[in-house]
Amino acid sequence: MDISHCNMILRICKISPILPETPHGISRYSMHPISEMAVFIEVVEQGSFSAAGRQLGLASSVVADRVKGLERRLGVRLLARTTRRQSLTEAGTTYLREARAILATVTSLETRLSEQSSTPSGVLKVTAPAPVGRRWIAPFIGDFVRRYPAVRVHLTLEDRFADIVGEGFDVAIRGGPVVDTALIGRRLFETRRVVVASSDYLARHGRPGSPDDLASHACIVFNSERHFHAEWRFGRGDSARNLRVTGALAATNSELPVVWALAGLGLAQKSWWEVADHITAGRLVTVLDPFEPEPATFFAIHPVSSAQSRKIALFVDELATTLKGLSLVGEAL
Repeated sequence: MDISHCNMILRICKISPILPETPHGISRYSMHPISEMAVFIEVVEQGSFSAAGRQLGLASSVVADRVKGLERRLGVRLLARTTRRQSLTEAGTTYLREARAILATVTSLETRLSEQSSTPSGVLKVTAPAPVGRRWIAPFIGDFVRRYPAVRVHLTLEDRFADIVGEGFDVAIRGGPVVDTALIGRRLFETRRVVVASSDYLARHGRPGSPDDLASHACIVFNSERHFHAEWRFGRGDSARNLRVTGALAATNSELPVVWALAGLGLAQKSWWEVADHITAGRLVTVLDPFEPEPATFFAIHPVSSAQSRKIALFVDELATTLKGLSLVGEAL
């Protein structure tokens, strides 16, 4: 849990004490639901009442009472407890997911209000694909924090599609269309997608003349599911289609297919900018050029609930300005 959530939890817990119960076991005054959510989330993330209590500055007995009071109010068990461990029930899993989203919204509201009359500050959690992140996002962030020293940025570089809201990210850099109505996307740049191989591989296995020929070739695939197949896009307009390709080499890291293609182990479909230098140097060559798909577009995506956050707006606007005109459709940049 990031520091903004922790600070909010500490504020809530300190102003929402456990009140005396009636003879029926119900507090005379209902504890604020946000406080209950905050304590419950901390218990789950810390793994125990005592660890959550240390994080929140509360006695473990107080934390346990708050969770039990929440369960009594809801009429369901959220945690299955044994003498050695505790785990989420089905109802607890549902409550945890929704409570995290609600706390993120509350935190965003507080942040937006405080930012309206102040210098941008606080934490930004950003996720991006590893190659894009290293090449453009990380250098931009370095410049950004120099301009806004009160802002701290945590950058996660990974090739899987993170759950932006559920994992608490403020901004995600992604390729492809923005389809989730809970998210807002800002276009950053577009890039060609090309199929490449080494001259050595093509000399040994021949050059594919059409996408269907890939069935008899070694395709090096990238996916986040640990499968040995992937969907490659070919063609444009009415002739556009997805083709499932397979191979003996697969990776969850999007940079490894280039390494293996350079070693002559097969064909890979990659963004132009990832292989342009190797093509210029003759280490790789493109194939299936007549079947090249539409360029892929990259976006900066953030939750709708964060749309009015000043630091997020500044980050996205300045990133878009920095990458403006970056159209990677044929030249190495």
